[in-house]
Amino acid sequence: EISQKDAEISQKDTEISQKDTEISQKDVQIKQALLLAIEMGFKLKFGDEYVGILSEISAINDVKLLERIVTQIPQISSMDELRKLYSE
Repeated sequence: EISQKDAEISQKDTEISQKDTEISQKDVQIKQALLLAIEMGFKLKFGDEYVGILSEISAINDVKLLERIVTQIPQISSMDELRKLYSE
């Protein structure tokens, strides 16, 4: 009976770790989509001026912060303003 419980616990641990993997894969996909949106927004708004800042933004792993940057692109008028968004 104990080994049955151990097997069930082990099964649950495996399920939990699979869920964690699925969540982190989803986060990676969301991050990639947001970075693409940010890159397109910068390209349209700033031309080639944005290239240097893109590597800084690519290092951000906080999906919520990346979402905020995407939504702020229309209001941003300079790279300094943009940096303030993620340097706070």
